[in-house]
Formats: sequence, structure tokens, C-alpha cells
Amino acid sequence: MRKQIINVALVAASLALFSSCGFDPKTPGRTYMPDMTYSNALETYAPSVIVNEDGDSVSTRKPVAGTIPRGWIPADEKIRTNEAYLMSYMSKSYFTHDPVKWQEEYDKAGAMLKDPLEYNDENKAAGSKLYNTHCINCHGAAGNGQGNLVVLEDGSDGPYTAVPPDYKKRLAEIKDGNIFYSVSYGKGMMGGYGYSLNVTERWQVIHYIKSLAGIDGAATGAGAAKEGDSKDAKAEAPKADAKKKG
Repeated sequence: MRKQIINVALVAASLALFSSCGFDPKTPGRTYMPDMTYSNALETYAPSVIVNEDGDSVSTRKPVAGTIPRGWIPADEKIRTNEAYLMSYMSKSYFTHDPVKWQEEYDKAGAMLKDPLEYNDENKAAGSKLYNTHCINCHGAAGNGQGNLVVLEDGSDGPYTAVPPDYKKRLAEIKDGNIFYSVSYGKGMMGGYGYSLNVTERWQVIHYIKSLAGIDGAATGAGAAKEGDSKDAKAEAPKADAKKKG
């Protein structure tokens, strides 16, 4: 009797084991612990049962409009005390990158953004290196839009049919803020480089392409920090004079 019970138990266990398996490789068959197999946690970018006022049920929400990521602005006093430099970082909160609003935001950037870097050989050299990595293939070594993706070595047309404008003709017509916006978020067929170049690097590239265009950056507003420095110097001068008199 005892052996019969054991045999029946073994048969029942075998049947239960095999019944949990299926012939369809895409289904797991019977699940022993469904709460462990099917997680109740919210998955990234997956719909959830929570719906916001806009009807969006995706678990990962977009950042609140007008905000910047924590730590986005470097803890560098030269940046945090320089209005032009700081605005280049803060500009991230002013633009939506909506194609419909591109011209509006492009014009806004031209009005609000100033070049914070000193126009010197060091920044131009750094910009040259970045340009040769990210820009030369389309814009060309001379900045005339004749890169190797536009014109092949044999003079025939390259795979990139949208010919970039010549810097010498184009840059003189627009403001530094316009250039910064285009480099950051793209323009026409050109994608933006805000994801791969930080704020300083983007301004360094701008210094270099302006040099290719024959534009003196120092004469067109580069080094906006100096304006603030000169104001501070003027404010400190009366204090120094007062101390001497005292």
C-alpha cells in the first residue's frame, strides 16, 4: 500500500511537471509564482495606470518646462559670476527645440546670448581641433562648404547633397547667439552638437569658424565677461581712493 501511494505521488508530480511545459517556445506554460515573474513595478518609458492631465501615461515623464538638470551648471566661479557665460548654460531652459518654433527661438538666441570667451589663440586652437573632429567633413577645411561628404576627391558630388553655406558669406550676416543656437540644436540638414560638445567647446568652435570667415571675434563681442570685469573695476576704484584719503 505504501509503495502504491509513493508511485501515485510520483506519477502525479510527473504529470504536474510536464503539464507546466508547453509546445510554444514563446509562452512559459504554467507559472509557479506569477507575482515574481510579472513585475508590478513601472517600467521605463512603458505605459502605466497613472495618467497625467495631458493624457500621458508613460512612466518616465518629460522634464518640467523651463528647468535644467541638477549639476548642469559647473561649480566654477568664473562661469557662475559671468552673466554671458551663465546665460549660455541657462539657455537650455528657454528653448523647446520644437521645429515649429525654430525661427522664433533662433531669433531669441541671437538677442539674448553673448560670446563669453576671450578671443585668443588658445581658444581658437581648441576650436580648430573640435572642428576637425565634428565639422570638417561637411563644411570643409576652409569653411566653404566643400567637405569630403559634399565634394569627392575627383570633384564629383558626394553623398551629402545639402551644401553648407560659405562661412565668409554667412557668418557676417548673423549674431553670435544665432550661431550658438545652430551649433547646439542644428539647422536645416545639420544636426545639433549640444549633446557632444559642452558650452565652452561650442564657443571655441565658433571662434574658429569666425577666424575662417575672416571675422575678428574680439571686435564683434567676444569676451563679454570683460564688460562685467570693467564695471567691477570701476566700482572698486572709488573705494580704493576713499581708503587712500582715509
